[in-house]
Amino acid sequence: MSTCISRRAHPDRTTFRLINEKGEIGKHIWIEFKCPNVVSDGLTICASCSYKLPKFKYQSNQKCDHGLVGGPYSPDSKLYGSPYYMKELKAGWKPTEEDELRAKAAVDKACSSMPRKKVPVVQDVDQVSSSKSVAQPVASPVASPVASSVAKLAPIKKPRKPRTKKSDVILTNPTPVLQNSLEPKFIETIATPITISDFVVVKVKKLECQGNHYYYDESSGKLYGIASDGVGPYKGRYDKESETIDTTFPDSDCE
Repeated sequence: MSTCISRRAHPDRTTFRLINEKGEIGKHIWIEFKCPNVVSDGLTICASCSYKLPKFKYQSNQKCDHGLVGGPYSPDSKLYGSPYYMKELKAGWKPTEEDELRAKAAVDKACSSMPRKKVPVVQDVDQVSSSKSVAQPVASPVASPVASSVAKLAPIKKPRKPRTKKSDVILTNPTPVLQNSLEPKFIETIATPITISDFVVVKVKKLECQGNHYYYDESSGKLYGIASDGVGPYKGRYDKESETIDTTFPDSDCE
């Protein structure tokens, strides 16, 4: 049984107000939750959430578009983390520590109730590569017995003339033990070979923000760092309107 993945806002009574350095009270910010309605097989959004009205006045009504859980927020949304919220932060407003913890917990709860996703393979649009299954080689170690020899004693001949001393026995130098010169070529392991068989390809492009360069996924609003060998780790969500990065928003793929 699947449930709707539409993002919705809690009732108005649960909102919090932003404040500035002067202690003045600012605008209301809503807190999100994931729609609990059951959907039919093959669908991701329930019938109620499929009908949205642009610039709808009431944030907590299902007709107000807030986007999908884990995805970008719509321009009409006034939820914590939305472009509207980021614009207020840029203007000098901020939530109290208690309100921000409450809002972040709501985002984490909404994302945790999402179905598990396939691990994405992020590719640069300027590069073309083919995905192949990779298996960890497993081999038995090369057996190499150690050879050894037994030291022998060799008696010396007795002198014929004159016989003035008793026969002496002199020990020869023992034959040295041969050392093994062979080293193992492989190490045996009981670990299950790793096979990559399922990929989700995400196309990104390069983007400059606040003097830094990133890889940007337009479909989700996610930013990734630039590594020496390609696409780096997840950095946050990019807000086109305010041209800022929300580094506090969690990566929806880390589940």
